[in-house]
Amino acid sequence: MAGMTLPNLFRLQAAGAVDEKRAKIRNCITLFMVGSPGHLDTWDMKPDAPEDIRGKFKPISTSVPGTQICEHFPRMARVMDRVALIRSLHYNTGASHENGQRWMMTGHDFNAANKQPHMGSVVSRVFGQRGDLPSSIILPAAIGNTGTSTPHGQESAYLGSAHQPFFLGNDPALSTFKVADLQAPAGHEEFRIAARRKLLGEIDHLQRHVETGSMLERDTAYARAFNLLTNPESKKAFDLSEEPSKLRDRYGRNTFGQSCLLARRLIERGSRFVTVNQFDTVFGIACWDMHADGGSLNNTYADYEHVLCPQFDLAFTALLEDLEQRGLLEETVISVISEFGRTPKLNPKGGRDHYPSAWTNFLAGGPIRGGKVIGSTDKIGAAPHDRPVTPPMVVASIYQAMGIDLETTMLPGPGGRPVRFIEAEPIRELFS
Repeated sequence: MAGMTLPNLFRLQAAGAVDEKRAKIRNCITLFMVGSPGHLDTWDMKPDAPEDIRGKFKPISTSVPGTQICEHFPRMARVMDRVALIRSLHYNTGASHENGQRWMMTGHDFNAANKQPHMGSVVSRVFGQRGDLPSSIILPAAIGNTGTSTPHGQESAYLGSAHQPFFLGNDPALSTFKVADLQAPAGHEEFRIAARRKLLGEIDHLQRHVETGSMLERDTAYARAFNLLTNPESKKAFDLSEEPSKLRDRYGRNTFGQSCLLARRLIERGSRFVTVNQFDTVFGIACWDMHADGGSLNNTYADYEHVLCPQFDLAFTALLEDLEQRGLLEETVISVISEFGRTPKLNPKGGRDHYPSAWTNFLAGGPIRGGKVIGSTDKIGAAPHDRPVTPPMVVASIYQAMGIDLETTMLPGPGGRPVRFIEAEPIRELFS
């Protein structure tokens, strides 16, 4: 078992779950491509398939001989030797955005009555905090309306409020950007802030006894927010004005690009798991959900070519190269995940619909061996051809890459019962 504090981490190490001598503890930045790009239009192209399958884009060669990706990722093509593509992802439990979000963010499918914790919450529980910043932070905002009212998988669930991700709730690309919770109310003198801190401490002390009957070392979401509010160094971590203008341009002066840059700053300053939601909805915006329906889901090839692919290509490669130049790539896993793929055959309007039977995601950084392709799909990208991979296997791989021993680490489940937090084996090819 592990809590958020150092003594609990030591106990976990003694139990063999986290052994610094055998597995280095790493961090993770997850880029979640809300809406889900079509695999045949991005990283698993089928140039020899019929026209209504292969789509409009052409493949280009990459730094890895024999591996091709979409022509609209020229920068990514140059760094493919650091990237491991997983081309045989699939599941069969439903085709809603939320269903795929739950699978990819937790490694489980569930309903509102049986929620499972987000990867960042698990990491917070296992490794604890590494400073004043929250262990798990989600940028720039929580996922909102993507079609149904079912859970998205970005909560701490049974792990409790101490491990709830901190949601930024603002756009770091705006000139007026600030984190709402990090500004002290006008006119609040220092003694009043100190009084509030004392009151929060007393409430926390009482809550420990009421909720658990013991003195478990924990923290509340309120206390974390208060620490951010009153700690100048914590607030400074969110200040993108400290970054050179040229570097901000390199990431892209848009919400996704600046969120990726902010993610690097937060990892550099103590956060362990930062999730960047590329979008918070799929309605009425240019996003990967390319149904081409002419209404609120009217994304097309033009959106991919002129907005989405260039935006991702710029931000992803900037993040990878920035981490590498700062000596942080070896200790930071980058995971790029999405809900599902998109239909192999174009729909009557020239778009692609939801398709969880096959798609591509990828990892880089940390101990991940780049320059390889794991699994493949058939000639039209309709199903895995070999080495089928499921979402829990990806999640298990991220945990292993971060240094978690999946065989010995247990979490306190509902009612305090110890549970394994993932029932899957990591993808061995990622590490060899």
